[in-house]
Amino acid sequence: MKKAPAWVLKAILITLLILLTAGGIATYLVVDGLINTRIYQEVDRFSELFSVPSEPFDLAKAVAEKKAFTLEYPEDDVFTILWGTDFHLRRGPFSNRNKVYALLERAFSETNPDLTVISGDLLFSFDGVKMLTEFAAFMEKHNRKWAYSFGNHDGQHKHDKLALGAVLSEFDTALFSNGETWVLGYSDYPVVLMREGKPQTAIMLLDSHDSRVYEGSVIAPDYIYPSQIAWYRWVEDGLGDIPLYAFLHIPIPEFKLLWESGTAIGVKNDRIVNTPRENSGLFAAMQERGNTVAVFSGHDHLNDFHGTWEGIALHYGRSASYGSYGSASHAKGIKTITLNLASSSYTVQTFTVDDWNL
Repeated sequence: MKKAPAWVLKAILITLLILLTAGGIATYLVVDGLINTRIYQEVDRFSELFSVPSEPFDLAKAVAEKKAFTLEYPEDDVFTILWGTDFHLRRGPFSNRNKVYALLERAFSETNPDLTVISGDLLFSFDGVKMLTEFAAFMEKHNRKWAYSFGNHDGQHKHDKLALGAVLSEFDTALFSNGETWVLGYSDYPVVLMREGKPQTAIMLLDSHDSRVYEGSVIAPDYIYPSQIAWYRWVEDGLGDIPLYAFLHIPIPEFKLLWESGTAIGVKNDRIVNTPRENSGLFAAMQERGNTVAVFSGHDHLNDFHGTWEGIALHYGRSASYGSYGSASHAKGIKTITLNLASSSYTVQTFTVDDWNL
């Protein structure tokens, strides 16, 4: 058998090198496009202008306008929330989103939640509308009601948060609102748990935005804005003294203080507790009437700790991200939050893919 001429072998090697280089560049551009796309607000916490309505928050009116939702407490006084965060769903090869769906299906079977809450970064996709439509259809197929607060990766690419919100208006099981027009953000709204027509507990969802350029040109997570804090007070005043449970994607600065205090229970496997560089005052506002029981956040995929800071419990979620970073030593998972109306208490339980052999 004749050997191929040297020039043929050289041509093949050059072609392979070109293909490998092109593939590497394409991969870099995709990853860079997904990870490094940031959205910045045009105002800061000192320059934001807004006007709080003169009339008090009216739950019935808010529900009629689809700016709030209500659900009934079950007869046994126990309401189960399935809490997921950082799913980072995307389409295409190696997305592994089928594993997220398998985790959810197992969680539905094992815990039978009354509501699923997604605390941000549900999406990590160039075509957010298509990906969100698929997820909403999955939840509709399983007849599962769910609520959703936006994270920093939601609405970053082809479709903004308003476009994503429009998708969810077509699905009956999606309890989602873009919120009041005077509030900065696109997922600030309450889900109120009722008994005999009276509010008993409120789940407060907040949009924690994306990134901000701080002093010294440091880029870090954005903060909660004054209009959002005013909205939180406004809703709390309107509902009266009932327990509030807040969900937002990016942890507030008190999570960092909790970890540094040495009193937190759990793990910090991320390099940092990635909070805003400035404290805009949400936590202080939560302390004023003393109704906020706990705050639930995600964002840092390898952090999973909890504890109480100055009277309010702080909880990290368990990332279920197959479409972004993780660690073989930190199993992906999901949590339940069980609210007990009779005892005014709650419990949190973590379930991992290892627990369920997924």
